[in-house]
Amino acid sequence: MPRFQYEALTNAGQTVSNTLEADSRGELISQLTQMGYWPTKVVEEGEILETKAKRLFSIGTKKIKPAEVEFFTYQLAALVNAHVALPRAIEVTLDQISNPELNRVISQVKYDVEHGATFNDALKEHPKVFSELYVNMVKAGEAGGVLGGVLERLAKFAERQRLLKNQVVSALFYPAILFCLMMLSVAILMIFVIPKFTIMFEDLGGDLPMPTLILIGISDALAAYWWVGLLVAAPVFVLLRNYLKTDTGKTQFDKLKTKLPLVGEIFSTFAVVRFTRTMATLLENGVRMLPALNVVKDTIGNKFYSNIIAETEKEVEQGSTLSRELEQRKDFPTLVTHMIAVGEESGEPVTMLTKLSDYYDMEIKKSLERVTGSIGPLVILIMGLLIGFIAVAMILPIFEVNKLIE
Repeated sequence: MPRFQYEALTNAGQTVSNTLEADSRGELISQLTQMGYWPTKVVEEGEILETKAKRLFSIGTKKIKPAEVEFFTYQLAALVNAHVALPRAIEVTLDQISNPELNRVISQVKYDVEHGATFNDALKEHPKVFSELYVNMVKAGEAGGVLGGVLERLAKFAERQRLLKNQVVSALFYPAILFCLMMLSVAILMIFVIPKFTIMFEDLGGDLPMPTLILIGISDALAAYWWVGLLVAAPVFVLLRNYLKTDTGKTQFDKLKTKLPLVGEIFSTFAVVRFTRTMATLLENGVRMLPALNVVKDTIGNKFYSNIIAETEKEVEQGSTLSRELEQRKDFPTLVTHMIAVGEESGEPVTMLTKLSDYYDMEIKKSLERVTGSIGPLVILIMGLLIGFIAVAMILPIFEVNKLIE
């Protein structure tokens, strides 16, 4: 007799999980219903092992992209706003999903909803696909009876975040290519060209100029001791990666990013945009201040700012105000704290937060334009200086050769 693993809701709303034997999945669901349980997930133990094996050995499994979740959310919002029942709306969206992994996830969500689970509880079972922000907003929408409107706002929110991220990547793409080309050109000259030049100069005899000696010394070191660099870089990379996985490492790294020249302002402004936009969206959909702060601290995308929000949440819980606590910590722009204070005094925090997010959206675009305009010429200047030094170091010995020949 097959054995099934199940999760179910009790009449009191608690979640229980266990394993039972039954002839079929349907018989197990009947048994659970008679026991007063509402099954939300029923999986045969053999299927669990098979699924794990497929995930372990599968090659080329298609990853779920944020844009695909965004498209699913837009479709579901349109159907729910058209008064289509939620299970039926989810079923309709399944036909439009081409990604097999996302199709599997949504199919499981549909199954859970049809068997008594709330929509937000069904989504919560897939944290890698649906963020805590997504789940909490759906929960607020279900509680307030405005699920369609919430889904539409979620889709628009995801679209803005995706476009903003694409702008950042696009702005840094050209400078990154220039930098890589520069390093590749210098490496080729130092490893392959300079050694041949060195042999020719040594055959002719004479003293080489200091720039040439420096260049040859660097070239010889790279050719002879490149493996030392790898031996040193490998453990340093492993240690650094492990450190960055810790809370302290993440915090220090995210703080360092906000202090970098040129791009530091973009990282800090991006965190401010996510904070203000998420807070406005949550408060607008009926989520209270403390739960909203609890969600925002995990979705802001910067551990340094997340810790600030966590500390702020504790003080707000003790009776302080959001604007006062942010102002004391000095890490948020003065405009943000002043606007939030105005919103708290006027009773319109959502309006102020929305205006702040729109304003800093524009600031990010301006910052990206400045960075793009500055990094490109800067990389070209550095490339020119390096190539120029190499060229001078290779040309000067030619004059020495002419003197020796004379």
